[in-house]
Amino acid sequence: MIPTIRNGLEAASHNLSVVSHNIANAGSNGYKKSRADFYDTYGVGLGSLPGIDLGQGARTDGPRRQHSQGSLKATASELDLAVSGLGMFVTTKADDANPVVFTRDGSMRLEDDGRVVTWDGRSLIDSEGQPIFIPVQRENANGERQLLTAVNISLRGDIRAVYGSEVPNTSTAPSEIVEVGTIALVRFNNVAGLKAIGSGQFVTTEKSGLPNFGTAGEENFGDIQSGNLEMSNINMTDELTKMMQAQQAYSASSRLLQAAVDMSKRLIG
Repeated sequence: MIPTIRNGLEAASHNLSVVSHNIANAGSNGYKKSRADFYDTYGVGLGSLPGIDLGQGARTDGPRRQHSQGSLKATASELDLAVSGLGMFVTTKADDANPVVFTRDGSMRLEDDGRVVTWDGRSLIDSEGQPIFIPVQRENANGERQLLTAVNISLRGDIRAVYGSEVPNTSTAPSEIVEVGTIALVRFNNVAGLKAIGSGQFVTTEKSGLPNFGTAGEENFGDIQSGNLEMSNINMTDELTKMMQAQQAYSASSRLLQAAVDMSKRLIG
């Protein structure tokens, strides 16, 4: 009896840990919640009848990541990106332990050198497999220096940079639109097999398989919503309900364990 109760304690503790981690990351952009999975265990006891399974409680099967869509939140930045549908952004950093990382967190910024990067300095990749650059200044055909005034990103992920005169109202040259490139997206045959490395970032594993590259709006990929960020897919009401259930299960198992120990002491003593 005691081993069975101990398995129940471990299962409830594991469930509490998974739910607590979900709640702690409820405000993280693009975070995907985990679910605690369990399986029943059985054994063979002395004198047991053939075909009769002896229950030994439940064992944890590791948390399972759920990659369902999170809600979108409008922002004031064109470089805040969200994927509505299937697909993940590709980011790279040559001097990192994980040079290629996949994420749904599209909070990007523009570096001084023109690179479009994530919060931790990883470069966003285009459909040609190259880091995306949006120069903050350029020279037009007349040799005039122009500054970046706006960035427009379509649903397909096409990036267009708008450049205007360095000094307003001193040039007759109109604003120019420059095609920068197209944002790459990837999807996986088994997205649940990806390995989370923290902060909403994932790397491939044997279970996930290799990434399938594409662009928004084609081959079952979703659209890219510029000026939006995808929130976590966590429902706080559901998570708090799961936490109360796990706490009650842990408390009940603790009382059962104490009762089993007291019975054993009386029988032995």
